[in-house]
This record gives sequence, structure tokens and C-alpha cells, in this order.
Amino acid sequence: MFAKARDLTLNLAQWLARIGNSYVAGDRPDDRVSLSFSRGSFVTKPFEREFVLELRLPSLEMQFQERGKPVPHILNPEEHSPAETEAWILVELLHRGVERDKFSKSLPYVIKNLMSGDAEDYSPEACAAGLELLNAWFCAAASVLSPDGRVACLPESLTLLPAVIGQGDIAGFSPGDAQHDEPYFFSGTGAARRRLTASHLAKEKNPAAAAAEFVGRAPAVRRA
Repeated sequence: MFAKARDLTLNLAQWLARIGNSYVAGDRPDDRVSLSFSRGSFVTKPFEREFVLELRLPSLEMQFQERGKPVPHILNPEEHSPAETEAWILVELLHRGVERDKFSKSLPYVIKNLMSGDAEDYSPEACAAGLELLNAWFCAAASVLSPDGRVACLPESLTLLPAVIGQGDIAGFSPGDAQHDEPYFFSGTGAARRRLTASHLAKEKNPAAAAAEFVGRAPAVRRA
């Protein structure tokens, strides 16, 4: 159930990445598609007249915001296909006066088994318990990685990264991946990367403190 919730969230987060890749200013694709996460919501960087697209856990509802205020229409993805979701996005862009011809579904990375077309509908209700757990993990991880609970999110993997990272070292959180099915905190890169898994944290008397200590091992410096 958790893995299904993670995969569904990953699929829907790609619509935010597509919006960022199509409209957010910046020469580097990675900068355009990068999201922020805070209090259960993934949000794109602003574009045009300070528009953003938000994806909310655990419902996975999507909604545009203009200058910090939600616009009237919300998409509940339940029983909506990727094609119907794309149509909703295009209509919303049209209503907001944003040039929808600039919208592209292309991404600067490859994700296996990405849902597309009308072959299959999204169904958050089918993994509601998993989505609740996923939201709890993301919110807890964000509070560990950042004093204000606001962190960066890499949409290709849903990895969370803090605003403060180590010199030559990176600490963050992953909800799991092909090699590691359970959530984990990590520190370091490449072969030197260390992991603190959910199963290990479950044995700690104070999991939050253990996670904070783990990610705090890297020397902290501000991002450029």
C-alpha cells in the first residue's frame, strides 16, 4: 500500500515538473522542475504572474495559486486519467491567461512506468492509508531537515533536500526507491552515502532526535 501511494504521488508530481519545465525561468532544467515541500504540499516555483501549481498530500488534489491565493478550481484525481488531468491543466492555463502552447509534457529525466493517456485512471482512494503514511513521513522528514519545515524536492524521485547542505556532502530524505523499498534518511554521496532506514528508526526511543543527529553529521553551509 505504501509503495503504491509513493508511485501514485510520483506520477502526479510530474505534472508540476512539466509546468516548471515549460514555464519557470532558468537555463538549467533541474532548476526549473525543482519543487518545494511544506506542510503536506508540493509546489512549483512561481511563473508568469506569480502562478504556482500545488499538489496536496494525502488527497493528491491539484490547484493553481495566483500571488499566494488559491484559484477556484481544484482537481481531484480520483478516476481521472493522465489525459484528463492534462486537459484540466490546459483549461486552467487558458483561464489564467497563460500561453498554453508553451506547455510540454517532456521531462529532463526518465521515469519508468509513468502513467499516460487514457489506459488507466489515478485512484488515491485505493491507497488512502499509504498516502496518509507517506504524508506523515514527508512532514516529519521536512521538520528534521529544516527549522521551518520547508525543503526542496526533486520530482524525479521525491527526494527531499534541506536549504542547508554539507560542503561536498548532502543530507536528505528518500521515500524509498528501486534499491531500497522503505523510507530512509541519507548523508553523503556515491559509495560513501550512509542511510538511516525506517526500520532502524523504529527501534529508536526518539526517532526524530536520531534522524536529526544523523543528518546533522555533515558540516552545514549555505547553498550558493
